Amino acid sequence: MKSGIFAAALAALPCAALAEIDIQEAFDPIGPEVRTMQLASGKTVGYFDEGPRDGRVVLFISGSGTSAYAYALTGFLRTMSNDLNLRFVGVERDGYGQTDLTDGYSYQDFAEEAAEVLDSLGAQEVSVVAISGGGPYAAAFAAASPERLRTLHFLAAFSQYDPAKPGSSGLCGMEAEKIAGAASYYAANPAAWWDLGENPPTARIPGFQTAAQNDGARAFTMRGQSVSGDALLAEFTRYCSLPAAPGAGVTAPVYIYEGTEDTSVKSVHGDFWAANYPNVAARRTYDGVGHTVQYRHWDQVLLDLSGMADRSVVCQEGQSVLLPASEAAGAVAGGALAGICAWGG
Repeated sequence: MKSGIFAAALAALPCAALAEIDIQEAFDPIGPEVRTMQLASGKTVGYFDEGPRDGRVVLFISGSGTSAYAYALTGFLRTMSNDLNLRFVGVERDGYGQTDLTDGYSYQDFAEEAAEVLDSLGAQEVSVVAISGGGPYAAAFAAASPERLRTLHFLAAFSQYDPAKPGSSGLCGMEAEKIAGAASYYAANPAAWWDLGENPPTARIPGFQTAAQNDGARAFTMRGQSVSGDALLAEFTRYCSLPAAPGAGVTAPVYIYEGTEDTSVKSVHGDFWAANYPNVAARRTYDGVGHTVQYRHWDQVLLDLSGMADRSVVCQEGQSVLLPASEAAGAVAGGALAGICAWGG
């Protein structure tokens, strides 16, 4: 039975309008459903599994200081993702969200935990997407499981700290006390952690900034822990002390995405990934984009994941169209907008 308010609203509409209303039969997703799993070690980890059950599986590794719920930040193109038959799985890293904090956690530990979760879901061949601080974890998974890797994607992804190249991380050049202070401050202030600068491209996405800040709060306090920044500090320490896994044994195609205006993860990291792997299929560098490049060009990432790397989406005359890459590049050079038309709204 329809509610009185809904029934009254329908009754007020002309018959022609009533005929055009398509009442949905299923729920729209509010965001990824984050579940927990107890690993063989006894540790509890958070994870999600979203998208078509028969889809190509993608291991999604979000940025530093994020929980599994961070996948919600890609929800603005969920329809396209589903249409391309992509199934995303994400495994929370140590100490964030609903995942236990353990001593001595390493990139390799994450690789083992992610593999265990994927095995439990029956997911064997996978692509891997790493955003920002997820880079070294993706490298570890690829090195540990090259046989199950379809493709590997680094999106504005940190690689490793190089003392000889200060641009590889301003954070790691700080004194230990200041690094600890930064971790505590950001854990207590998720809005500051998710400060994307003035008028970022993501400002066009309704609810994006709120969802990002909510994930920050979830990442640091979900288990009822006091706001100490311990998990973030442990991750900062890994970034500043552990090398990224070598990629010599990884033969799967590698894709690198970067923005020329990114001051958080500079091009030195793209250089590292390009030199670390023998099979770089594409290094996509976008002019005028900062550390939100992974969201601004998420449509291209989805195409690359689905095996359509030779295609791109552009907005021409107010319509989003899929073109061969060479035609798309020419269209953009001629004034068309890269990506779906909503980016120009």
